[in-house]
Amino acid sequence: MRIVRLDDGDVTRLMLRGELDLDTGDLFEQQAALAIADRPRELVVDVAGLTFCDSSGIDVLVAAHETATRAGIDFRVHRPQGIVLRSFTVTGVYEMLVGGRSDREPTGGRP
Repeated sequence: MRIVRLDDGDVTRLMLRGELDLDTGDLFEQQAALAIADRPRELVVDVAGLTFCDSSGIDVLVAAHETATRAGIDFRVHRPQGIVLRSFTVTGVYEMLVGGRSDREPTGGRP
């Protein structure tokens, strides 16, 4: 996996490319921790370049969300698509990580 960091004032963006899984989760955790330590107002994780994200990848995203939130930093995942979007939707983390509803969720929501 490759991670590109872009800092724009009080917004930090981490752009992920490749696969976020058990083998690459540590790299994301390190980069997210460095970004959070710099105390931006918002941390955006752009996942449009991810081709795969397994449950351990989702775990590190959720952990980064929780850490950023505790630090008072807005955290959101941006542009999930394909299998990554499906994984977020099926596991129920879409709304927490991305915000709002996935187009793939039923209009009436879940009971």
